[in-house]
Amino acid sequence: MSPREPFWRTVPRKSLIIFLVGVFFIFVIIGFVNDITDMGRQPTLRFVLNLLISGVFPVFYAISGTVLRKQFWKAVVPLFVVHLVLINVLANLLPSSPTPAQMSAADIAQLHSRLSLDGFAIVVAVFVGYTCFLYASITEGRRYFRVHAEMELAAEIHHVLVPPIETSLGNFQFYGQSLPSGEVGGDLIDLTGSQDRWVAYVEDVTGHGVAPGVVMAMVKSAARMLLSSGGGGELQARLNEVLYPLKKPDMFVTFCFIAWNGERLQFGHAGHPAMLHFSARTKEVAQLDCTNLPLGILPEGEFATSELRAENGDVLVLYTDRLLETMNAAGEEFGIDAFQAELRKHGSEPLDVICRSLQETVARYGVQFDDQSLLLIRQLREGSVG
Repeated sequence: MSPREPFWRTVPRKSLIIFLVGVFFIFVIIGFVNDITDMGRQPTLRFVLNLLISGVFPVFYAISGTVLRKQFWKAVVPLFVVHLVLINVLANLLPSSPTPAQMSAADIAQLHSRLSLDGFAIVVAVFVGYTCFLYASITEGRRYFRVHAEMELAAEIHHVLVPPIETSLGNFQFYGQSLPSGEVGGDLIDLTGSQDRWVAYVEDVTGHGVAPGVVMAMVKSAARMLLSSGGGGELQARLNEVLYPLKKPDMFVTFCFIAWNGERLQFGHAGHPAMLHFSARTKEVAQLDCTNLPLGILPEGEFATSELRAENGDVLVLYTDRLLETMNAAGEEFGIDAFQAELRKHGSEPLDVICRSLQETVARYGVQFDDQSLLLIRQLREGSVG
């Protein structure tokens, strides 16, 4: 899964430049204040260089803090040392003129002119710096609220596209939830069909956020269209043909499904973790494997499927890999063994209890950094099926 984009990369370049210009003008005031403190006795070259140093180094500090964040000290400390050294070097190389014992009328007029210039420059610098900050704040505030509103709308659409599942079809019970890591996720759980013929599936688009969410919506739309037209037997191959030209080259979709055709259960998955089968009779958990490439890797291909047998009370578990890849403070993944052990412990309980126990156990193990989805199916018919 792709990492989150740094905040500073999401800010328009124009706003960043104006913000840094504001930083420069606010801190350049220090150079003018130093000149006033020194009663205008600094040589012109030192005065100009002090102004540049006073404004430029805070710009570097701001850039370091924005880009490096918690690691800002790695750049700020050496910059601060260079800052102090340059000030001292300038003071030694270009010392201020000595204070005269007496000042003529011309000297007083010159001093008055110099200090007046410093005062006027401070007013201008404050005005320019404040204007830059105000522009950047208003512009980014408007952009933030616009993006926030769009994300809220996207989140509402996501909740409509990926609602919790809690229903029964014929002799099967279904329960599932998809928990996005943000407002919008790339995971999808879905169930479509009737009690005589249905398909339940889980998919996971690489990455998280709006782009995978859009691809997820395309997967659901395409799957529903294919299944409504009777294309269930070649669902994975048909989905692959639809998705390949519509997504970015570096994106792909992992997918798994279980289907009931009125007589037997069929399953398959494309690049997805193996589904789990809890046996109500033996209390054991088996992995259902059927290896295929993820969807969207190649423009076309064949995708194998297999049949399975389930008995009364058995539970079939479809999930996304981030449940298993959740890490604790030591950097250790939760893993399939712990997941199976939890399922073995709670597999005979109601589906909502199983789902909640699995999610809570994973949440206690580590922090959620990506989408997590889970879909449970229980066979209720007496005797075996298949």
